[in-house]
Amino acid sequence: MKLNAKKIEKYSKNIKVNSFYCVNSTNTVARSLAADDATEGTVITAIKQTAGRGRLGRSFLSKKGGVYFSVVLRPKKSAEDTLFITVAAAVAAARAIEAVSGKKCEIKWVNDIFINGKKVCGILTEGEFSVDGGLNFAILGVGINLFEPKGKFPDNLPLADSVFHKNDKIFFKNTKKERIIGEFLNNFFKFYNNLQQKEFIKEYQQRSFLTGKEITYAKGGATYKAAVIGIDNDARLIVNQDGKTIALSHGEIQIFGMEQAAI
Repeated sequence: MKLNAKKIEKYSKNIKVNSFYCVNSTNTVARSLAADDATEGTVITAIKQTAGRGRLGRSFLSKKGGVYFSVVLRPKKSAEDTLFITVAAAVAAARAIEAVSGKKCEIKWVNDIFINGKKVCGILTEGEFSVDGGLNFAILGVGINLFEPKGKFPDNLPLADSVFHKNDKIFFKNTKKERIIGEFLNNFFKFYNNLQQKEFIKEYQQRSFLTGKEITYAKGGATYKAAVIGIDNDARLIVNQDGKTIALSHGEIQIFGMEQAAI
């Protein structure tokens, strides 16, 4: 059964929800609608995806048990400001999950939500640019694992987990998938409408899952080991590498000794 679009729309103003049971990818559907002039705030939701994707071309496990949605954005902001869309979305997702579960959420730089050391949510922001380099539109995609998929998570995803487990079922009867999307949209658009003010950055820093941990990261074809100090006001990851303080603005980060959870 697909989600109730009207219930989601009650949570936020100026949004139009298109609800599906199964799609190849909500980002793909949203991109198609955006190319046909869909307005900002158009939302695509699905219970499952057949071709969900994450960062760096990875596949994104999207079986029944999760909730997947994408939002069409047409940011009239500077290129510098639009870089913070994913950062704002991470804080909005953490707040939404906490609101329905009561479980503390942390953010693994730059776009993953963790509970108790395991990944429960991923975020992917994609853009389409014009010939002159301007941003035509952006698509913000969010995938949240609410329950374990049937047969559990694959062994090759050791950090993958769900928000709720079997012993949480009584609690979950009083929560709705529509609510978690609505909570996200409410929080996200509050941030998005004033993106340049970065009201979310302090909370993003406080929720950092990597602070104090040793990581490895790839740069220029080489892999380096470093200790995470924190996140600065430009959402860069600050690390100590061989006694030098370095600011990372992007890159593939792995916790030292642990495999990446590409869910």
